[in-house]
Amino acid sequence: MKIPTLSEHLHRLLRLGVAALACYALTAGSITATAATIRSDHDNYYPGEPIRITFVDGPGNAKDWIGVYPPEAEPGPVPSTIWQYVDGTQSGTTGVKEGTLVFPNGLALGGDWFAYFFVNDTYTKLDTNLFRVIDPSSPALRVASRRYATGESISVSFTNGPAGAKDWVGIYKVGQTPGSSTPSTVWAYVDGTQTGTTGKPDGTLVFPAGLTTAGEWVAHFLIDDSYDIWASETFTVVAQSTVIPRVLTISPANGSSNLPPILEFSASITNGTSKVVPGSIQLLLDGAPVTPQTVIENDLVRITYTGTTLVPAGSEHAWVLTFQDNATPSNAFREETRGLVRNYRNIVLANPVVFENFDAVPEGSLPSGWTEKSYSTVVNEAVDFGDLGSAAFRTWTSVDADRFKGSFVTYGNPENPPAWGTDYQRVLTSNPANVVNGAVYPGPFAQGRFLFGNSGYANGASSQVLFLFTPDFDLSGKTNIHLGFKSLWEQNQDSIATMEYSINSGASWLPIAYFINAGDLITVTNETTGAVSIDAETTLTTEYSDVARYTDEQGNELGGTYGAFLAAPVSADLAPFLQGRIDDNPAESKRVEWFRLPAADNQAKVRFRFGHAGTDSWYFGIDDFGLYAPTADSGTPPQLTVTRGATDLTITWPADAAGYVLETKTSLGSGTWQPVTGVTGTSHKVSTSGSGGFYRLRR
Repeated sequence: MKIPTLSEHLHRLLRLGVAALACYALTAGSITATAATIRSDHDNYYPGEPIRITFVDGPGNAKDWIGVYPPEAEPGPVPSTIWQYVDGTQSGTTGVKEGTLVFPNGLALGGDWFAYFFVNDTYTKLDTNLFRVIDPSSPALRVASRRYATGESISVSFTNGPAGAKDWVGIYKVGQTPGSSTPSTVWAYVDGTQTGTTGKPDGTLVFPAGLTTAGEWVAHFLIDDSYDIWASETFTVVAQSTVIPRVLTISPANGSSNLPPILEFSASITNGTSKVVPGSIQLLLDGAPVTPQTVIENDLVRITYTGTTLVPAGSEHAWVLTFQDNATPSNAFREETRGLVRNYRNIVLANPVVFENFDAVPEGSLPSGWTEKSYSTVVNEAVDFGDLGSAAFRTWTSVDADRFKGSFVTYGNPENPPAWGTDYQRVLTSNPANVVNGAVYPGPFAQGRFLFGNSGYANGASSQVLFLFTPDFDLSGKTNIHLGFKSLWEQNQDSIATMEYSINSGASWLPIAYFINAGDLITVTNETTGAVSIDAETTLTTEYSDVARYTDEQGNELGGTYGAFLAAPVSADLAPFLQGRIDDNPAESKRVEWFRLPAADNQAKVRFRFGHAGTDSWYFGIDDFGLYAPTADSGTPPQLTVTRGATDLTITWPADAAGYVLETKTSLGSGTWQPVTGVTGTSHKVSTSGSGGFYRLRR
């Protein structure tokens, strides 16, 4: 897995294209109307000290994020120094409206820093927070909380003081200047008294009665009975009556268009001075009551519900959560969220013509008749299945799935950070979007042994290019041939997975599918009709600096384009076989893949070619490889792909999706689906400056 530079990451956010299913919500130009705010837990930090940033009233998008920049940096052209999505990850899978992000390693460089709250993978700022990194020897003062209720005990700590007996801490209203004519509201010497007999450089003072007036306040660290301020920190006091329970998170986020086939709901509520009454909690699904699980941990109330049956693909659902608190009179709360179930497919895997689960294949080997070709470099020439940078992972190989429950050596160096070593536990990530034989198949997608082609944590300075070939399979007398297998793929920047088949023992090859970064799907607009379609030739021949490169047996330098790794001829006809996948998402491409192979019917020499090419770019795993000849097609619905341009979003779907109509409506829960006008071909553009909407394919 190539660890991207922040500039690479943020560039990808601008050109992100999300591989959606047959219904996708577009929210171009729309931002929540509430006043989103962020605030660091302190005004000043020492180098390397953890930084906590709390956000409130965010839009609730999974891709809302907070980035920290030096003052001279312009977000976008300049990468953030540290960043996270609102769910505390760098993949952004859960929408959160309120919470706290922790940057455990802080910042190393002193000076002013700006934290920005951005909306939905863009650089649109919702709020800004300024803080400073100070010298380790500088004095600092901290309040234990940035928010207190009236009458609540206030705790203030101080560090690196001069240790004078008359050094003191005073609390003032913001805007007041300490002085003889402006007394502090509450105060104490550093020894906790108002006589000041013992000097302390560090300590904590407690003002048990707190403050009686709501508003903005500041605590000052003052020296030797003077009004000379050495350090300060601001905080807010709110009236007791305003500290009521608040909903921190709710899932699914309102407007979600990718819900799993079995519905799930979760919410977290933080108590205030008044508390949630557990018996008042009610949850409605589509207007009917359901019984959620409720867990109370201190002042946090967690509510969860998981359905028991599959719901129809593409169906729309509404959740309503209501509860009351124990205030007098009580406050009533209501939260509603709506979403669409992804257009999942029910894959029927029964009676395979050919099947291989790889469980009997020793580690380091391939099944009988299977071969590989590798152009990868490694940093450790020893065969060590505990080291991702070793020769064990130079080629496609059988490996035990249980290895990915533990830790690996990375880049051949046992001294690398432990977090890198456990990063490959993501190989076994579940994905409950898969429905097999009428039931959800969440994973893991590899059990026992499986075939694995690795690029990540192998050699950060080189490319990894691996090809895997099956023997010829005799499918004479078999029709309606399908390839089905459990795929453990993860996209990373400009990596590619290739799947092709041959009906003449490898003399020529036909396309099955090609996985690439969704943002790299290049489209073309017909000047006459306005129709938008994937430009396969340009997509596959455009050169990128971080697409893998290699030297073949004849000494030819190859690579740099996606098309360099295909065995099928590059042409416009490959457009339906290009699939955009989401960068660095551990779950999205964990799938049971299912492909119709029309040219394989009644063929005696059907061979398969799998490829994985990247530059330190994650992995490709295959388990339960099977060829099937079902008596009837399982009816796989087409998928929508959305790519983002500078001023528009392009929705595309496969060229062979005959009989499907693109429909839209402005919001979930109201209005009716209407055909999109002016659509020709299998693409449609939507301006990012227009109003948002939802799109689906219907036949």
